[in-house]
Amino acid sequence: MKAVVLAGGEGTRLRPLTFTRPKPMLPLGPNPIIHYVLSHLSSNGFHDIIIIVGYLKDQLMGYLGDGSQFGVRITYVVEPEGVAFGTAGSLKLAAHLLDETFLVVQSDTISEISLTEMVHFHLDRGGEVSIALTEVEDPSLYGIVVLGKREEIVKFLEKPAPGTALSNLASTGFYILEPDVVDYIEDEKWDFARDLFPYLMRVGEHLFGFASKSFWVDVGELKGYLEGTGWVLRRLDQDAPIDARALGNSKPRVFVSGNVRVGQRVQISGPSWFDNDAKIGDDVKIQPGTVLEEDSQIRSGTCLDQTVTFRHTAIGSNCSIKSTIIGERAIVGDNVTIDRAIIGQGCTLGDRAKILPGSRLWPNTRVEADATVDGIMAVPRDKSFYFDTGLGQYSGILVSSIGEFLEALKIVPLESLEYHIGRRDFEKWTKDVLGSIQLADNIRTLRRSQSKGEELRHQLVDFVIEWAEAVSSPQETSDQRKRSTWPLTTV
Repeated sequence: MKAVVLAGGEGTRLRPLTFTRPKPMLPLGPNPIIHYVLSHLSSNGFHDIIIIVGYLKDQLMGYLGDGSQFGVRITYVVEPEGVAFGTAGSLKLAAHLLDETFLVVQSDTISEISLTEMVHFHLDRGGEVSIALTEVEDPSLYGIVVLGKREEIVKFLEKPAPGTALSNLASTGFYILEPDVVDYIEDEKWDFARDLFPYLMRVGEHLFGFASKSFWVDVGELKGYLEGTGWVLRRLDQDAPIDARALGNSKPRVFVSGNVRVGQRVQISGPSWFDNDAKIGDDVKIQPGTVLEEDSQIRSGTCLDQTVTFRHTAIGSNCSIKSTIIGERAIVGDNVTIDRAIIGQGCTLGDRAKILPGSRLWPNTRVEADATVDGIMAVPRDKSFYFDTGLGQYSGILVSSIGEFLEALKIVPLESLEYHIGRRDFEKWTKDVLGSIQLADNIRTLRRSQSKGEELRHQLVDFVIEWAEAVSSPQETSDQRKRSTWPLTTV
């Protein structure tokens, strides 16, 4: 039986980490997420794999190759750029390859569910669709399934209100489908649970639920990612890479790879994983579920609890960091507190900064000393302004805040300014991203005046300075200021 792996999404729930890597390529301990997805398929006897790729596809395809390292054969199906596909909609792209019963797998799901048992279940029931289900503590967070006789699905409930769910069985994202099911997909934006499955039930097709108590987690968001990391770390006793070795005799085990420096009076609890050139200072305390990727540096007195640091990160002294992912080349100062957050690539956090639960820092964000961050800091990278000098001719300059925009206007080539103002790009960006209708209107007036050269540059700079000073005026109310000045965040 063929297996289809859906791996084309942008991974928005794990941004900013997925601005530079596709979600399946984010590391879970020694290997990326997709490693464990394909290993699970291979161990269950699925060796003919179709992977639907899209966003940052080259990284994924480069790592997996033809699949031989996993004992499988991979066929790639590529989503066209500029089209938003739903989870079911993308199957249309692979329809020519799906002439027999097949399995569908999400690329952000880590599980021990027996897929071979699920196949036997599907064949025994003889329905069009079988969905793997698992019991969850809070049904209000999931799509819930109600089962009838012989485990046939009689109802779907999408995130029912707390206390109202008729079941605690949630869909895991493992589906076995008959090939004619693909013919029912009417739109590329169709989703399995929201569109396809309810439609199949309305037209009288039979869907069944395969309930399993085996481990399962969606690693596509922070809590699930950390839970999936813990699962990987607990399995290192049997699945550790060849060059890994245990550090000490503690149980659960702490594994290291390559040269790792550990200072004095360090307390380390497993399961944990430290990669080559990790450096741990004196009096550091490391709690279970922690991963230090290559060249991570942890200075004295810091406590890490269920925290993952990507490559080339540096964390200062006496920090307290809990349930957090820190992107590569981030720098954390001394006495910093971080709780349940995602710190983007290249961020710099000043001494005594506090990052509150649920916060995310976009790449290259700088947090000043003693500052507190609550929420998302910086304009998303997918909404940054890229300065071009012509069609498809990138100048090498992009901006993600009004401050950066102002500085860029002073230095970019004149042909870039004339190109973008003629296309109305400045007007669109200042209105849609920075949220300033006034600044957009001023730039529109400037465009209509047909200013050129250095005169255009000076007037653009004057308009931006005038607007920036106006929105931060002390005469405005605090609520107005909160709405107006958020784009001034330094990135």
